[in-house]
Amino acid sequence: MVGRRILAFIALSLIIYLPLSSGVTTVVGAFGGGDGYSHPYPQGLKPGDIVIGHSPNTDPFIPGYWTHTGIVAYYDYDYGDWMVVEAKAGGVTITPLTEFMARYDTFAVLRVATSDSVRQAAVNFALNQLGKSYDWFWPSKQVYGDSYYCSELVWASYKASGGPDIDDNPGWSWTYAYGVAPQEVYDDSDTYLIYYDSA
Repeated sequence: MVGRRILAFIALSLIIYLPLSSGVTTVVGAFGGGDGYSHPYPQGLKPGDIVIGHSPNTDPFIPGYWTHTGIVAYYDYDYGDWMVVEAKAGGVTITPLTEFMARYDTFAVLRVATSDSVRQAAVNFALNQLGKSYDWFWPSKQVYGDSYYCSELVWASYKASGGPDIDDNPGWSWTYAYGVAPQEVYDDSDTYLIYYDSA
């Protein structure tokens, strides 16, 4: 039991540097424990970070490995968790990070290569979309609309805030049409990996 606690403490302290294919060095931390994942602790994330998950039980028509994404809004100290704005079948809502993570067998956090002020503006945009309906027509995308699908909301939040276009294929492609899939957000050169785990 004591040995496990020592190992857990060491795991909490680890920071692993992973070289990416782009030559950028990114920091991935072993941030904590629980539910099969290392839960990113409050200091490990920033508002505006993008959470992304893969589930084999999700719609098989979503192109790419990643099947859902959301934007980190703020840390709720009363609740004790980060809150994530996401668009899902019921509409645009806010969800605790732990609940978001529990749906996926693989989970990652991306950071957008921009300023903290742009990240916060993206969060503000996303929060202003709460309550809007779900956009079922994923082969297209819009910045301003009455409905959003998950990656469209994340992409639109940065586009509306003067941030980079985080759609890796911003025009037409045979795989993604004119839409923006979670995989494209993951692959875009303006996002970089800060956390990755597979249960």
